[in-house]
Amino acid sequence: MQSGAEEEWDDEDWEDTDSGSTFVSDMSVASKMKLAGGVAFVILLLLCSMIFTNFGFYFGAGSLSLLIDVNEGKDPGDKTLNANIMATSPTFGILTKEGDYTIHFNGAKQASGKFNVNDEGRSSITMDYETFFVTNGVYTMKVELGSQESTDTVILNRFADSVSAELTNFDGDYPLDKDSPVIINLQFMEESVGSCVNGDSTTKTDCEAEERIWKSDYINPWVSGTVKIYHYGNGFNEGQGESYWNDDSDHGGSPDGTPVETIQFDINSDGGSYSYSNGKTIVMEAVEIPPYNLNIIIDENHFDTSVDNDDNEDGTPDDYFYEVEGKGDYSLVLEFTNDFGEDTFSKDGRSYWKWFHLCETKNDGKCE
Repeated sequence: MQSGAEEEWDDEDWEDTDSGSTFVSDMSVASKMKLAGGVAFVILLLLCSMIFTNFGFYFGAGSLSLLIDVNEGKDPGDKTLNANIMATSPTFGILTKEGDYTIHFNGAKQASGKFNVNDEGRSSITMDYETFFVTNGVYTMKVELGSQESTDTVILNRFADSVSAELTNFDGDYPLDKDSPVIINLQFMEESVGSCVNGDSTTKTDCEAEERIWKSDYINPWVSGTVKIYHYGNGFNEGQGESYWNDDSDHGGSPDGTPVETIQFDINSDGGSYSYSNGKTIVMEAVEIPPYNLNIIIDENHFDTSVDNDDNEDGTPDDYFYEVEGKGDYSLVLEFTNDFGEDTFSKDGRSYWKWFHLCETKNDGKCE
């Protein structure tokens, strides 16, 4: 009896052990064939991907991305647009090497061209601003490679519609000595480029609708123009502030007639030069702190008739405007045009303050 029970248990144990065999061994022949076919198909896909990437049946791109540097256009010295391109091969094809790019402003195409990617799918595009710049605003670059495309945007502000010539060494308390330079800090602006003080508006119209103050940003443009210096015979009026020195009515009205000197200037964003009427040319000095404005420094020798600066090419003596008009109130009137972009109309500006006084001073800083 005992041996029979053991035999019976052994049979059941055998059956349990047999039922725990592998899943594959229990599969039907048809199922095994399907599983093997699936595995083979996956392996085939991987092999095809590797083969077609190098020896594919068609040209194209799997992915494409365009990147313009986030600081593009913010440096005063920026004069060219730089963009980087990255592309990958399609799953069953070869990477196309030549693509197209366009640059748009307000929906209108301003420039176009072609680019080539290397074996790693990398490329770059470099373009001078002047080849596509219209006016201040958002520019959109679009690249196409095969059936893929990508876009990126950049804000460029290189157009100015106004200028202020700040007299950095005149505060109205004392006159400027004729033996001291007149330092003119040129500040170019465009009214739509700026920020809303204590407000969230991004346009001047919306900012003013919120009864906030719109503060224009300084711009580093490409411009050429003139600084005309006018004289008004008047003694130094002590104890006067901005309301006096910034008011034409206290100085015979707006500057008019023949200027006592005309200075020509030419600015290329972060550099430039200016020339006196006698032909002498001087390289501008930049202010090395934001907003990186440029200075015109009227040399004290240009006022001093005792210094012999025979710089005229024809041998004639310099015309020092202090010798012509002498002491008095002087004003600077500026005119300029933008060197590229669609708007070529002349713009104007004044010194700030509008008037300053020039004379030969004594030790106490007052006029002789």
